[in-house]
Amino acid sequence: MNENEQKNLRQDETQVFTPDFGNTFDDYGEYQEPAAEPPAKAEKRPRRLKRLRFPRLFWVLLFVGIAVGLGLLAAKWGWKWADDVLALTRPDEYVEVEINDNDDLDTITATLKEAGAIEYEWLFKLYCKFTGSENYFDPGVYKIKLSYDYHALVNNLMASAGSREVITLMIMEGADCYEIFDLMEKNGVCSREKLEDAAANYKFDYEFLKGIPYGQTNRLEGFLFPDTYEFYLKDEPQNVLARLLRNFNARLTEEDLAAIEESEYSLRELLTMASIVEGEAANDDERPKVASVMYNRLNNWEVPKLGMDSTVFYGAKLMGTSFSSELDSPYNTYLYPGIPVGPICNPGLNSIRAVLFPEETEYYYFATGKDGVNHFFTNSQDFEAFVNSDQYAPIVPD
Repeated sequence: MNENEQKNLRQDETQVFTPDFGNTFDDYGEYQEPAAEPPAKAEKRPRRLKRLRFPRLFWVLLFVGIAVGLGLLAAKWGWKWADDVLALTRPDEYVEVEINDNDDLDTITATLKEAGAIEYEWLFKLYCKFTGSENYFDPGVYKIKLSYDYHALVNNLMASAGSREVITLMIMEGADCYEIFDLMEKNGVCSREKLEDAAANYKFDYEFLKGIPYGQTNRLEGFLFPDTYEFYLKDEPQNVLARLLRNFNARLTEEDLAAIEESEYSLRELLTMASIVEGEAANDDERPKVASVMYNRLNNWEVPKLGMDSTVFYGAKLMGTSFSSELDSPYNTYLYPGIPVGPICNPGLNSIRAVLFPEETEYYYFATGKDGVNHFFTNSQDFEAFVNSDQYAPIVPD
């Protein structure tokens, strides 16, 4: 390529090529460059709070403080609980605690709390359950020390414990069973209702009670030996009655038992006669004479009735009425011949032995004079004369 051709080629390259489309795009109007979009705004991110930073020493001290506080709190309550279990600071004084028949562990615990024997009921119950002693407690009135620990409390609230509260009572010779039951109830030993039920229905294992039918509240009449006793307060009725029966069984000597064996009468019949002696005799000297009157009458078909006022009084008491020689009662020895159906009271040894070893007399009658003693007679004429005299002390009906 020559110089001219190269020059023309450079001129052609510098010219701008403009395409010609003719009328092709006339319908679209004039082309306009689109507006530029605004730049997107950056999304704001939530501002993070700056963490409050404490020195490591602060956390160490805080942890140590909490640990020490919990330790002190545990030590404080641990001491209180230990003090309650071991009774370290309770006073050394006695209190009276009563446990009733149907008291459960909650009731017993509340009673001990009220008496000042424990402080934390839940802790004592937990101890009883843990040691298996929740059923060890027996009804009764107990005298315990406030300084007893839990173990001692449990051991001293049992029937076998020496801490049970006792009362000394004297059962008088000639007292009937209902008077004895009332005495027991009045002094907190046992209720009359429970004693009557036990007397009627409980099976006491004594030979001398065999053959006596169950069901009557006076079934043990004559066998409740009069004496001075110590009874537990709030005791079981069978325990109370068993003490009296044991004493009766123990007080009869070999000589007494031999005389009973030789008698033509049963032990209960002899006790019935002894109870009449107890009710009729004014003093010990009269007892064998009263016994002789009964034997004389029983052995004489012409005078078969004992005719004793004391038996009528007893029958009237059972019927809830007043004395009458016409009272229709099996205890009325004016109406019915022979020995009554059972004892009318609980005789002492002197009256029992008066029947076992009676004085031999020919007396068939006796009556109480205004001098306070009985006067004995061998025939009805002398007896009637005395009764109609101003020396006689007649019975005044209730």
